[in-house]
Amino acid sequence: MFDSSTKVNGVSPRKLFVFAALALSIAAEALPASAGSLADAKTSGVIIGIANDPPLMRMDENGSPAGLGPELDKAILNEIGISQVTGQVMEYGALIPALQSKRVNISSGGALFIKPERCEAVAFSDPISCDGAGFIIPVSLVGKVKTFKDVADQSLRIGVCGGCVEQQYAIKAGVSEDKIVVYPESVSGLKLLIDKRIDVFATSASVASDLQRNGDSSTKFVQAEDVPLGCGGAAFNKEDVELRDAYNEGLKKIRANGKYMEILNKYGKEGVAFGVDKASVEKLCAK
Repeated sequence: MFDSSTKVNGVSPRKLFVFAALALSIAAEALPASAGSLADAKTSGVIIGIANDPPLMRMDENGSPAGLGPELDKAILNEIGISQVTGQVMEYGALIPALQSKRVNISSGGALFIKPERCEAVAFSDPISCDGAGFIIPVSLVGKVKTFKDVADQSLRIGVCGGCVEQQYAIKAGVSEDKIVVYPESVSGLKLLIDKRIDVFATSASVASDLQRNGDSSTKFVQAEDVPLGCGGAAFNKEDVELRDAYNEGLKKIRANGKYMEILNKYGKEGVAFGVDKASVEKLCAK
């Protein structure tokens, strides 16, 4: 065993150990995931990049990808003959660089919103989840409120999250300040609506699905038609188009056989399916 005072070629063993560990770390970072072709993926499996965002994305106690996104990925990949799936947890900002360097094959479905600038860096799947601003309204207003402009034109009182995008949409549409009621959190916003202190509760589709899970028949969520819909998808290296196209086929299959909605319902996120059928990666990537 080396003593820390002994030197090899003028370098202490401790420094040699540090240099060796650093070299191994750099080498590990440089190792790519499998080549990315469909044949390679079926033989060797795939590595998915996972943002640490439980319960949507995480690694379970056995070191396997888990959560909503990875569970969708596994179901999709299983449909196209890929059963071996491993994962790497990283920050959101590291997902695209990891794909570009081929340290991972896929960023977990829905982890990244499909945006024009991102489309220049990676290849996206068809939309897996969408989320956009809308309204929880009393059934009496169904058909009368479809846009933020409708709220303004009818001088309705609208509840918004302070500083959230829905507040900006309301102001831009011309809703007067005295008709805008700021709520501290979503449950309070719904209570304001139920207590008739506001006429319209502005929120996102995913939040609405969480709030309305108990099946309240007195209110309904309506997607706002005058604001953009944000959608997320799985992302791939630009060279891995064959794998991306196969992933899209698997996605179509789990939508058709009901597995897609089954997984969303398991996590209480059925609201993110709202608008998916109307969105396309081509439109979301367009500048």
